[in-house]
This record gives sequence, structure tokens and C-alpha cells, in this order.
Amino acid sequence: MVIPAEARKQARIGQGDLLHVQIQGDGRLLLVRLERLKPTPPVKVRIIRRKGQHPVGDIGRPITREEIKAALADFP
Repeated sequence: MVIPAEARKQARIGQGDLLHVQIQGDGRLLLVRLERLKPTPPVKVRIIRRKGQHPVGDIGRPITREEIKAALADFP
């Protein structure tokens, strides 16, 4: 699909932008530009091994309950 340059400028649509297409009926489509997520830097984890205990991961700061729930949601 080709979108005219003036329409792209007014809608602030650039190369590589993601668009959500909504069907409006009567042959009309609504294009919604999706915001790009800002990349988050990878977290460095070090494993602490203590004699007689399970190994523990440490990222250098406390972890919130929400972060734990989000991480566990990736597992089946």
C-alpha cells in the first residue's frame, strides 16, 4: 500500500513505523501509528553460590513483586 508523502508527514509516519489497521466499513480503513517501545538495556545478573544453600541471582538492586510476576508469566 502506498501512502502519499504529505499524508505520512501529517500523520508522523516514518519508515519502519508499525501501523494498526482498523476496518471502518464502506471501504474505509483507519491507520493508527503505534508507538515504538524504547529498548531497555539488558540486566546483568550474577549468580551467588553459598555453601549449603541454593544459588541466588543478583541484579544489584531489589526486585519488585510486579517484576517477579512479569518474569514468571513467561514460563508455562
